[in-house]
Amino acid sequence: MDRPAGRSHAGPRGLGTILFAFGLGVVALSAPAQQLYRWVDDDGKTHFSDRLPPEASGKARVELSDDGIPVREVERAKTREEWLQEQEIERLRKEQQALIEKQRKQDEILLRSYRSSDDLMMMRDGKIAAIDVMVQQIKGNIRRLQNRINRLQEDAADLERAGKPVHPTLERDMQSTKESIEDELALILRHERTKQGIYEDFAEDLERFRRLKDVREPVADTTGEQVRLGLKNLVLCADDRECDLLWGQAVGYVETHSTEPVESLSDNVVITAAPKDEEDISLIVSRIPNDPKNPNAGAVLFLDLQCRSYTETASSCRTPARNAVLEGFRTALLVDEAGQNADGDSDASETDATGSTPSAGESGPPRSGSGD
Repeated sequence: MDRPAGRSHAGPRGLGTILFAFGLGVVALSAPAQQLYRWVDDDGKTHFSDRLPPEASGKARVELSDDGIPVREVERAKTREEWLQEQEIERLRKEQQALIEKQRKQDEILLRSYRSSDDLMMMRDGKIAAIDVMVQQIKGNIRRLQNRINRLQEDAADLERAGKPVHPTLERDMQSTKESIEDELALILRHERTKQGIYEDFAEDLERFRRLKDVREPVADTTGEQVRLGLKNLVLCADDRECDLLWGQAVGYVETHSTEPVESLSDNVVITAAPKDEEDISLIVSRIPNDPKNPNAGAVLFLDLQCRSYTETASSCRTPARNAVLEGFRTALLVDEAGQNADGDSDASETDATGSTPSAGESGPPRSGSGD
């Protein structure tokens, strides 16, 4: 029987062909769009490619769609130096942020703790006054120790006049008492440095507080000036040779500027007699090693006042004349042969380092010492 014209019958083989063609079309439709790359080589030439060559993998590039539209930008790979630099910048940024946060918290505490600049100064003065009380007690103890040495020396002198030997126990007692005085003086020096640290800390807090409160008027502060005075009665020496030279000058300074005679003289401490009235200037100078176990570690020469009574406040012991002696100590010891002080300024009005009268052409020294 003939098949009708114009019609075809797809057998199993024809149907398979149709399905295979349809599958290819589906695969073609579902294939991802082709990835294109654009980059610039070392010569400045721009390249386009569907594959990124190895030499371009570390360069900056732009990834494009098959329509040429940029879809992502990739920065060039960083060198080790650039990477390390970025890490350092990040570390510094975090460190700076931590400092800012720390300052913010400190500012909050500062503003919560004090209502005015006067409150800060009252707190500071209270801390300094508490240390002054301890210092006065130590000075009183030093005076008692010195009185004990005086009695022991009198006993030793009586024995010598009687032609009898000084008992070793007496000598050991005198030596032990002198060492106790040196220890007490070193403790006073530590307290004085603590006072200076308190002043410096509160000076920063006071300035910060005034900025936060937008206070432009100057603050009357006389106590701070008294604390700063303490630094001028200290002289540092680097080694035994320098310390020996300056120590001789320090002893001469005490002999020249004290109105009372030297009562006790040793290798490390010079003490004059106690003041009898408010006009007397009684001094004590000590050589305090930075490291007692290392003689080449240098020392501090420390000049201090003696008070008539240690039951009163420390400020009552200070008078303008006594303050002038303290202020002139450091400059007098550090004046060189050309008449230049430690800061390089001419200061011919100072007493020479041994307390003697300057040579011709130089002005005479003030008896009570002069300031810087």
